Amino acid sequence: MYGSTGMWPFRKLIDPEETVVRASQAADVTAVSHLLRAAGRRFVAMSGNELYTAVEAGRAVVLEHRRDLVAVAALSRPITRVAWLRAFACSDRIQIQLAFNQIAPALEELARSQAITQLYYAGDDQSDQWFRPLLEGTGYYHHTDVIVYEKRGWEIPADGNPDVQVRPAHSVDLAEVLQLDARCFEPQWVKDETVLAPAIVDGSFFVTAELDGRIVGYSYATSHFGGRLAHLVRIAVDPEHRGRGIGARLLAEFVTYAAEIGAGLLTLNTQAYNHHAQRLYRWFGFTPTGERQPVLCRWL
Repeated sequence: MYGSTGMWPFRKLIDPEETVVRASQAADVTAVSHLLRAAGRRFVAMSGNELYTAVEAGRAVVLEHRRDLVAVAALSRPITRVAWLRAFACSDRIQIQLAFNQIAPALEELARSQAITQLYYAGDDQSDQWFRPLLEGTGYYHHTDVIVYEKRGWEIPADGNPDVQVRPAHSVDLAEVLQLDARCFEPQWVKDETVLAPAIVDGSFFVTAELDGRIVGYSYATSHFGGRLAHLVRIAVDPEHRGRGIGARLLAEFVTYAAEIGAGLLTLNTQAYNHHAQRLYRWFGFTPTGERQPVLCRWL
């Protein structure tokens, strides 16, 4: 029996023919926030501020039913015609496949309007179960895997190039670090100022490597669980200076940092096809954990 409220045990699902899909607006931020809290299915790989900035800037698509938002998808800020699908949420009021069928073409059209030619996605074990099949059904394909390495202990097999000067990074280094990052990585892996600027200011470990007064590499790491785990977020060496022991110098600095804070576990991630970097990590005592994060790509 149900009470006098007249509620039914099952709520009628929304007819997709009664929905409207459109680009996001600044006024949608509150509704998107509510949807993310209430959505039965949600994938979010960006901070709240980044997501709301994407919504305000029109880098998201929403599905609307009678002025209520029932689904949303958002892109990262594009870098060299590449963007990442960083968020998707769908209300229980609409069948997820039908909602995605509405959202996906509009999101791709939005991407094309911003000269984006490639979309990437990297989820987690939970979102991959339901979201990855939706993406693969619209043309996303397996691009690579991000694999996890770990090290226990602080042994350093070599200190690297002794001529390299390593020092903490400062805000005035940002422009040079950004230029270096763009030279070191493919567009889908490049980090912009929204990531690197706060990392330089707030990070406990963000260092540059200099030769002849020029920044030729940088590295930064984060600590977790009260300093018990140190994670190497980035290590970058100018392609023109590779093979000169700069990467080893930066990696040695990271291990030294981990020892100073007492981190018993050191971790890092790298692309499965980056064999050169993996040789360096293995030399330093890092071993694969077996964890792999699939990365999908969609050419527009």
